Amino acid sequence: MGMFDYLRALARKPGSIPPVGKICFGDFRRLTPFSEHYGFDRGGPVDRYYIEKFLDKYRGDIKGKVLEIKGNDYTKRFGGSKVAVSDILDNDAQNPKATIIADLTKTGGLASDTYDCVIVTQVLQYIYDYRAAIQTIHRALKPGGVLLMTLPGITQTADQREGAVWYWSFFEASIKKILGEFFLLNSIAVEVKGNALVAAAFLYGMGAKELTSEEYDFNDPNYQVVLTVRAVK
Repeated sequence: MGMFDYLRALARKPGSIPPVGKICFGDFRRLTPFSEHYGFDRGGPVDRYYIEKFLDKYRGDIKGKVLEIKGNDYTKRFGGSKVAVSDILDNDAQNPKATIIADLTKTGGLASDTYDCVIVTQVLQYIYDYRAAIQTIHRALKPGGVLLMTLPGITQTADQREGAVWYWSFFEASIKKILGEFFLLNSIAVEVKGNALVAAAFLYGMGAKELTSEEYDFNDPNYQVVLTVRAVK
């Protein structure tokens, strides 16, 4: 791109569509991301904006006896003094924070009708038999208990480089159908978060603070970056 084309690109109205062949790629004309770790090394992942805003919206559900996976940071942050018991589940016995060592896909790992709230953020993609995991979670909830869950849609799978096994991404139609096998349909609320800019930023590994709240909050269902789920047993 010549200097004249570059200056003309700068003069375009934000959001306007450039002619074919006149797109100014700038820093995005690269074959590798800015971060290979979801943007953790750039101030935090883009998807955390949606995850934390979702949990803040439903912080009233995080109370009583609460279960979270691998850690309880969100339980403490959004539940606070409303939480009487905070359990942490992991299938890795080396996790010193875990209060329960169990596999979500196996029956018997969790007691039935036990939890007022279960928090499951960005977990199901690592579980091959995710239906069995959802069934276990449903069984572990008390009647009236709430599942607060987030899932990845459009995403990089940086974990693959670190030995984790990533099996799935999810989308609105699929997760509604899956959850409907265990929860009543009128008890399930699924929201889709994302747009073309957020999807591109996440794939490139930009940091969460490199986008504005206005850019995050424009939702385009054709770009499903994060799905949030609130389901009541």
